[in-house]
Amino acid sequence: MNSTRILRPGLFVMIEIEPEESWPFTIGSVSDDYETITCELMIDGPREIKVDTDKELLVVCSTETGIYRFPTRVKEVGSDPMHLTLSIYKGAVHVQRREYFRLSRPLVLVKYRPVMAPEDLFTNELKDAPIKDLSGNGVSLIVPSEAEVEAGTPVRTEMQLASGKSVNLVGEVVRCIPNNPINGRSLMCIFFSLIEERDRDRIIGQLFREQLTRAGKRRGLNRRST
Repeated sequence: MNSTRILRPGLFVMIEIEPEESWPFTIGSVSDDYETITCELMIDGPREIKVDTDKELLVVCSTETGIYRFPTRVKEVGSDPMHLTLSIYKGAVHVQRREYFRLSRPLVLVKYRPVMAPEDLFTNELKDAPIKDLSGNGVSLIVPSEAEVEAGTPVRTEMQLASGKSVNLVGEVVRCIPNNPINGRSLMCIFFSLIEERDRDRIIGQLFREQLTRAGKRRGLNRRST
């Protein structure tokens, strides 16, 4: 299937205007030949971003099959609210999972259990732990200092994503950092060693959507404060 068919009306995307400057948009329409899209800025009220026609922009979107970047060129710029008409001039690039970012305090519930014996893989007795940050490769959990385990210890991990999907995996403790973030607590850093790739994509998709939502709220707050 043509990768541009991933783009559809209502899809949330991030558009990179300049390096290190991305804004949240939603796709309003897609042409029948999938060569042109219109996108509207996800901020209440009028807002202008300096964009010239013919400027090359990257459209980044999250799907069930991963993260994609679409190189585009600006055909038209509108306002009230700001919207862009973009032509897709190259095929999409499927972003490698391990390129992707780490997000602090995501909306994910986690339970874990160090695997010290085979039965630890099957018991329902898991411990809750707040997340400090999460990526497609690993997670950092805040645990009581007395719950620290040695580096290399397998850890069974269950995650409940905001979408309602559950992810089950086995990780490996990379290190424990004592008294982080506060005395009596440790940061347990876990690398995902056994995980289905569709589950990794679900995690990355959640992180992408949360980053997009946070960016929209941040832009809105900045706008109201000016």
